[in-house]
Order: sequence, then C-alpha cells, then structure tokens
Amino acid sequence: MIIRYACGFLSLALVLPGLAAAQQGRPAINAVTSTASSAGGSSKAIAAAKSQAFSPDSVFVNPDVRPQFVGGEPALQAYMTKNMRYPEKARQQKVAGKVYIRFVLSAAGRVTDASFVRGPGSGLNEEALRLVWMMPAWQPGYQRGQAVRVVCTIPIEFQL
Repeated sequence: MIIRYACGFLSLALVLPGLAAAQQGRPAINAVTSTASSAGGSSKAIAAAKSQAFSPDSVFVNPDVRPQFVGGEPALQAYMTKNMRYPEKARQQKVAGKVYIRFVLSAAGRVTDASFVRGPGSGLNEEALRLVWMMPAWQPGYQRGQAVRVVCTIPIEFQL
C-alpha cells in the first residue's frame, strides 16, 4: 500500500492579496503599507496589520509550513494498514486502485470537509473516506507563524 499526501498545488487569490489587481494592470492596495504610512510607520501599526493579514476563515493551499501526520509518512502508512477494511463487494469483483481524498485540515489539525475526488468505486471510495474521517489530529500547517486551515489531497491505494 502506497500513501502519499500533498497539501497544495494552487495559489488562492485570498492568499496572494493584490494578485488580481496586478494582473489587470492596477496597483495593489496593501493593508500593511497603508496602515504603517498613516500611523507614521509605528511598529504597533505594522504588527497589527501583520496579525490581520489573513482571516481565520482562509484556507491555504501551500502554507509556509505544511501540515504533517504525527509521526510522518511511516506512521500514516501504519495507521492506514491497521485500520483499512477491504470492502467485500470490491474483493468479489476484484476491484483495486487508488482513491484520491481531498480534505481541509483545521488550525487544530482535525480533518474537516472530506470528500473523494476520484476512485474506482465498488465501496473503495467510501472506505477511503472512512479512513480519512477517523484519522487522529495532524500537526497543523503554519502561515507566518500562525496555525491555519490547509486543503490536502491524499491518494489511498487498495491492492488485492
């Protein structure tokens, strides 16, 4: 069984402020510089602007520090091996393959909003989804030193 996880492949406009404006040829408005310049460049204004650089509802795709299963990839493989139950329907039909599960890890490292992206069916998609929902908490991802929500996709391979 091979399990790999990837958190992030795309850039969100929420993560990169001013990206849309820059692509349209307009100057981007940056809250950090406008706050600092109106406050005379005080360090309190800059610190306040940095702490409000993104909302707690933001979901990151590629944070500064990616989330990690506690114990790393070997522990994730051990968890999957221990808890996987091959569906009887799939076993009878001799169905095998990879199921891709996308989920959001909360700032606390808990799985939320899990769904399967692609898979062979015959009960394998549901089993992979069950495994992801049952996972223990991960080490969360961090953006600028703050724990954030991160979208992740992991392939779970089923072999007969």
